[in-house]
Amino acid sequence: MPPRKNPTIRQKRLGAELRKLRENAGMSIDAAAQVLECGKAKISRVETGLNGVRAVELKALLYAYGVEDEALAQALADMAREGRRRNWWNRYGDVLSGGFADLIDLESKAVSLYSWETILVPGLLQTPDYMRVLFRRGRLDVPEGELDEHVRGRVLRQQVLDDADGAPEVRAVLYEAVLHAKFGGPEVMRDQLAHLAYMAQREHVTVQILPYTAESHRGVNGPFGIVGMPEPEVDVVRTETAMSTLYVEDDGQVAAYKLMFDQLRAVALGPGPSLDLIRSLAQRL
Repeated sequence: MPPRKNPTIRQKRLGAELRKLRENAGMSIDAAAQVLECGKAKISRVETGLNGVRAVELKALLYAYGVEDEALAQALADMAREGRRRNWWNRYGDVLSGGFADLIDLESKAVSLYSWETILVPGLLQTPDYMRVLFRRGRLDVPEGELDEHVRGRVLRQQVLDDADGAPEVRAVLYEAVLHAKFGGPEVMRDQLAHLAYMAQREHVTVQILPYTAESHRGVNGPFGIVGMPEPEVDVVRTETAMSTLYVEDDGQVAAYKLMFDQLRAVALGPGPSLDLIRSLAQRL
């Protein structure tokens, strides 16, 4: 399997888990290479996500590492298989950055999606017209000829919320400034707020507004998202800089972000008053 120049987060997680299992088993890279009858370089590339691993190779490694946890073995097999699968977002490789492709991959398997936003409506809750404004004027600075592809890709990403077999639980805490922004003018914002109110009434979607009147809160360091993954996979925190999307997987840091999110929820308006505020502001536009 040819090496990947830019391994996805799922590939890197698979490799990191295999490296941890090898080390816990007290095996060297040399010993692992002997199991697969390959060179040390291949094991290194697998453990850094640059190379995939075939099902038969994965099974041999897990046996050599003494893995008896069937749930863990199945999760790793799923990761390995998904590394070779062509998902819908692969068609948009020319317009989706690696970070956003990783996010879509994670969202497609998530059981929960939590987000704290200070300026923008979360991507999964945006209207196409709102998206267009952001793609034209945001950090991506999308060329006009690629605009439709970017919008289509994000709309397809939203289909995760319509999965009848298990849409993820969505919780969004938005600073009140998100509702007062004038991206695209009154008409675009009125439609966006109406759509946000509609989505907030869905059974698996909760939207809370943190009002200007809140004296202090834990979200001053900027927006973030928490992707809750099914066991035995670990949850992931997403943060963004001006030019890239970053992911945090360290257990301690993820726990700190979860606590921060719970504290934001505690000081925000409840779902009912938040919905009333969204509707009220939409009617004023």
